[in-house]
Amino acid sequence: MVSVNEIKCITQAEQVVRSDPLVERMASTVGLLSEKHFLCSLCRDIFTSPVTIACGHSFCLSCLSHYWARHQSKYCPHCKRVFTDRPDLSVNHILADISDNYRKTRPQEPPDEEMVIDFEQMILERLQKIERLKYSLEVQKSSYLREVRESQKVFSALVYAMEKSHKTVVTAIEDRQRDEEKRVETLVTELEQEIQELRKETTESDHQISVIDDQSDDTKQINLKAISLLDMKDWSKEVNRLSKSELKRTEKYTVDVNLSAKTAHPFLSVSEDRKQVRHTDKLQEVPDNPKRFDRVANVLAKESFGSGRCYWEVEVGEKLEWSLGVVKKSINRKGKFTVCPANGFWTLSLRAGGQFVANTSPITPLALEPKPRKVGVFVDYPAGRVSFYCAESGVHIHTFTDTFTDRLHPFFGPGRLHGGKNAAPLIIEHPQLIYTSRRTSNTSLWPKGSRENTILHLRIPAPKSEDPVSEHDICRTVDSHISIVEL
Repeated sequence: MVSVNEIKCITQAEQVVRSDPLVERMASTVGLLSEKHFLCSLCRDIFTSPVTIACGHSFCLSCLSHYWARHQSKYCPHCKRVFTDRPDLSVNHILADISDNYRKTRPQEPPDEEMVIDFEQMILERLQKIERLKYSLEVQKSSYLREVRESQKVFSALVYAMEKSHKTVVTAIEDRQRDEEKRVETLVTELEQEIQELRKETTESDHQISVIDDQSDDTKQINLKAISLLDMKDWSKEVNRLSKSELKRTEKYTVDVNLSAKTAHPFLSVSEDRKQVRHTDKLQEVPDNPKRFDRVANVLAKESFGSGRCYWEVEVGEKLEWSLGVVKKSINRKGKFTVCPANGFWTLSLRAGGQFVANTSPITPLALEPKPRKVGVFVDYPAGRVSFYCAESGVHIHTFTDTFTDRLHPFFGPGRLHGGKNAAPLIIEHPQLIYTSRRTSNTSLWPKGSRENTILHLRIPAPKSEDPVSEHDICRTVDSHISIVEL
């Protein structure tokens, strides 16, 4: 490296050389310095356009510019002195002239051992760089393989979960099918028993008719009147006896259902006696609360029950649309929801088009003829049954079978107004005992006018328990487990 003092000497020598016309004196002055004074420490070659920075060290202009371009901090490559601001680089013309003269006068020599070492160092550095690249490639390859393995694990887990879900769904469907088959078998057995009873009654009636036919016409008339009077007398006694017995059962099992105004949708109006509800098509000014329906115009009863059996009747009259049944206490009452047993709804509906449906998923269409004006709802909580009947004729409409885990509330939906055509209310009534005599299919045995006094019989499947309820009589039941809850 060339120091400041050396540069001063060189400058003086250059002035002497330039003032002396003899070229030999310049050559001798340059010869006083060794080659190391003219070498750039960056390129290891004689200076080309040399520049001198503040620390006193000199470098080729291009070498120093490239060096600083590769480094953020600006410092001297030789002494490592750091400069706050990048120094302005200007060519040292004196040193440049001396370097050019030295380049012209020095003999051409082969590269010395130091330059060979530099080349070897450069080769070594590049080999090391190649090794680093190879190592980096191996690391990336390992990372990619690890990601592939993780993806395979996730995919395998998804496949396993899907297969498990599929098995669960298939098992649930099979269980439901078996339960439905058992229910159908039970119903078939009950129907077969009823058919046998009817055949037995028919046989007895045919026998009575054959006995009557063997007599003369006059005798037939006398006997028919006698039989009719005796039968009416016997049936009157039987009805009186049954009425007293069944009235006691009614007092024990009948539930008094009252509507909860706190649950009613704002479109609904509940009567003061809590027995009627109608759609007003006008929002009522009622306080909002978590238990009030806000999307669908429904209302619940205050009463709830978690065991036992109960029965109540609702007058639907000539309404065009309505919904009845029971729901679990924890149903969703806000926003939109699907009415089905899976969501805690066991309900029957008459739709606007005149179609009766059981609200299952999908819905179950029902064929009812004639249209009932009064519907009975029977709940057997231990057996998991919710049954619907035409209270006037005793015809069974539909039965839900399920497992109840929550308390149940009676459910009512009067339907939309439909321009005032469906303005009539739903009316909750106390159920009345309805029986029927085991009358024969031959109406000729009954006197004229006696059909007006015919008592209908409402059939409800007997509960499978030790409850002493007749297997053929109505069981409108509720026990001491029923409680009233202010909703």
